[in-house]
Amino acid sequence: MRYLLMAMVLIAFCSRCHKNPSKSPGLYTSDTEYISLVNSIDSLVHQLVKDQHTAGISFGIQRAGGKPFFRSYGMADIEHAVPVKASSLFNVASVSKPFTAIAVGILIDRQQLSLETKIDEFFPDFPLGGHITIYQLMSHTSGIPDWWMGGLPDSISTNWTVDPNPHLVLQQMQTTSLFDPGTKHFYSNSGYLLLGEIIEKISGKEYREFMEEELLHQFGANDSFIEEKGMKRDSLWTWGYGTNITDSTSNSKQFFKHDFNAYSLKSFGGLKSTPKDLLSICHNFFSGQILEKATVTKMLEYATTTNGNFVYDELFVPEGFPPPQLPPHISRNGYGLGFSLMSLYDKPVIWHSGGMPGYNAILVHFPESETTLVILSNTDNGIIPEYEGIMRIASQIEKETNGK
Repeated sequence: MRYLLMAMVLIAFCSRCHKNPSKSPGLYTSDTEYISLVNSIDSLVHQLVKDQHTAGISFGIQRAGGKPFFRSYGMADIEHAVPVKASSLFNVASVSKPFTAIAVGILIDRQQLSLETKIDEFFPDFPLGGHITIYQLMSHTSGIPDWWMGGLPDSISTNWTVDPNPHLVLQQMQTTSLFDPGTKHFYSNSGYLLLGEIIEKISGKEYREFMEEELLHQFGANDSFIEEKGMKRDSLWTWGYGTNITDSTSNSKQFFKHDFNAYSLKSFGGLKSTPKDLLSICHNFFSGQILEKATVTKMLEYATTTNGNFVYDELFVPEGFPPPQLPPHISRNGYGLGFSLMSLYDKPVIWHSGGMPGYNAILVHFPESETTLVILSNTDNGIIPEYEGIMRIASQIEKETNGK
């Protein structure tokens, strides 16, 4: 379903670009042009709140290490009329995965782990563990299905993902492998859950502790943390909402709170953060301040399967779910190590999306202009209605690096 949603978003974006073709790539030489584009993004983000697509939203954009731009709109807590602020904390869902991958990179740079390490070193009885590598977990080529696909025994508790050894539960799935390790690409939350456990085993620290001490708080994300069971709500936490249409004529909506345990998402989706914090980590990562250059380069390359093909050419397609055909404006829609990758009008884009009950998050990096955009929403799919327009405008910033 994740790939279907992403494909729908990308198709919608390209459809608009086809109807309203942009100018030929040109060189924007003044800050005035950049400010105008940022203001246009700001307008679309604000429109999401005006049109009741989301209760609240916060975003930030930064180009080439320059001064970041932040804006927040709407409500963090509708019931108590608490507005979203720049410091409001959102669940970022699967946007957590790039940061779990960076944490793995830290261990690799310390020579405590390698991409070719087999997971049976940590989980001796895991099915095919002697054939599954760290690289395959990070690139979603391990073949390990999500547990709702693999099928767990009825006796397993609801929030088992926060147990000390979640691999013991994954080992009990009826189907523990969808394909031979390394031969196909299929998005797997299970793989990133295992990466979190491996971080714990190597570091001797809990995943939360390692992430906060070794990554987040070391590189400017001082307000971010991994949510844990039993944490007391802070006044900066946003509530997550869904919507019901109350008037089909006017498309008026009513928001309702989601009751969802975000702490159960741990290393595959448990990060709470702000645009400011995420931009700080991204700036440090992309500029080589966190990991060695070779490690960063490897993470941002298209992953390959065992036959040497790029993952976008080796997708595993479950029966009954044929992938939609993408328009010609988008190509090479695949994955690296922790980051989604695509080519948009022949320009590289590094990104990741996240969605869970009550939250929607998008992180996008344009490497040629060194521009990073983060948008966080506290409502189901709250960013999607304007995502196409936002990306169209953001892609214009990338053109500043091109000659006429």
